[in-house]
Amino acid sequence: MKHAVILAGIVLAGCASTPSLTQGLLIEDVTIISPDRDAPLEGADVAIQDGRIVAIANNIAASPDVQRIDGRGRYLIPGLIDSHVHVGSVVALDDDAIDADPELLAAYRAQTPRAYLAFGFTSLVDLDLRPQTQAWFEETPDHPRLFHCGRALRIPGGYGAQRVAPETAAARFPNLIYEPSRAAQWPNTLQPGDHTPESAVARVADAGGVCVKTFIESGFGMFDWPTPLPETLAAIRTAATERDLTFVVHANSVESWRAALAARPDVIAHGLWHWPGPRMNAEPPAEARAVIAEVAAAGIHVQPTLQVLRNDAAVLDWSILDDPRMAFALPNSVLAYARSDQAQALRRATAEEYEAGARALGVDSGATALIENANDRVRATFRLLLEADAPLLFGSDTPSGEGIGNPPGLNGRLELQQWADAGAPLDLILRAATIDNARAFGLSDELGSVEVGKRADLLLLAANPLASIEAYDAIDIVFVDGQPIEREALRPAN
Repeated sequence: MKHAVILAGIVLAGCASTPSLTQGLLIEDVTIISPDRDAPLEGADVAIQDGRIVAIANNIAASPDVQRIDGRGRYLIPGLIDSHVHVGSVVALDDDAIDADPELLAAYRAQTPRAYLAFGFTSLVDLDLRPQTQAWFEETPDHPRLFHCGRALRIPGGYGAQRVAPETAAARFPNLIYEPSRAAQWPNTLQPGDHTPESAVARVADAGGVCVKTFIESGFGMFDWPTPLPETLAAIRTAATERDLTFVVHANSVESWRAALAARPDVIAHGLWHWPGPRMNAEPPAEARAVIAEVAAAGIHVQPTLQVLRNDAAVLDWSILDDPRMAFALPNSVLAYARSDQAQALRRATAEEYEAGARALGVDSGATALIENANDRVRATFRLLLEADAPLLFGSDTPSGEGIGNPPGLNGRLELQQWADAGAPLDLILRAATIDNARAFGLSDELGSVEVGKRADLLLLAANPLASIEAYDAIDIVFVDGQPIEREALRPAN
């Protein structure tokens, strides 16, 4: 009924099958590629008014006041959704650089939302969002829609909360979870009754979250960190269901995937690249194959995050600085710092730490070989996920650290490339980055497809994304709420 009312508002007297647009924007004679359609729709007109698609038809008439965009030879697709970002994290800038020149951080933040748009990401899901991050992000004039999981749920001593200082615990870890059997690690400045799984999930919901996230991470095969107890995970699952929030679990090992299976999350954030046996063996063992098959059969969504380990690789290989697409991702001042002697010296020192770490793990072939082996592992398990027809969601974990390898926007584009190079069909990639993400995070009433009544968050491409992954480098116009933005206008210089 909603769609009919909207459509009636733009139709002049006469037959509703030949609508006439009196205000707004009209994209003419375009090929629509949308995951809700079995095949592309050629030669269509798309009418947009008040931020929504109000008609899709042939030969829509329009008054002189309507803005027209020629779609001939071009392709209209839904705006992409990256459901695993951390927009408050910083790429390429270390603390010393920011302290010495705060304008570097200001320039970085001014470009970050625009960078995501430049690479087609009109919606993001931040899996661990600080309130102050949301404020500056959404104050930027051109920015994607920002959905979030609020602050992630952690336990003392666990991943991301290895050190919890009592005097800062409330501010840094508002959703720290109390477990009675681990009371000795609990900061005495926090009241346990305020930090149950139920109260933490309630805080996420009250903050406007669409999801809740926790971590099953014992230490990447290198450390021994505690993970949430099964009863804690079960309580989070129940509370998330009651609040209609998507339950997301960080996991990347056979052990953590098995724990995730028992917790029944909606989404496993990360692919699988840790398993028992020799560290440099890239062939998934039977245990990995079995848990992948179980996750697929259970219908749990997986964000493979193939690009996540490239940030580590970039510590040792700085060639990403030469990618011309970096000009959209980072402002010139930040790129100049990344090429400076100061930054290069810091990166060399970090590379030496990586090499020492590899030696400590008994990998005599060095850090590069260790990182590439991890990349080989996650690609191998991604192919197993494809074979098992597991439900996949597009998420890039941008950025996964403070290095140079996961720049905003561009990292998502590189993740798309990784999927294609690993054998994912192009139509599956488009679905995973649009309607499947929208459905998994409860956004599909508004986003994820080119349909009448939905938000006009769209991309106009000069190439067909079902023919080549390089089509995502051919974005001409990004639409957010029906407002067209030429991609070239999203460069930092503009």
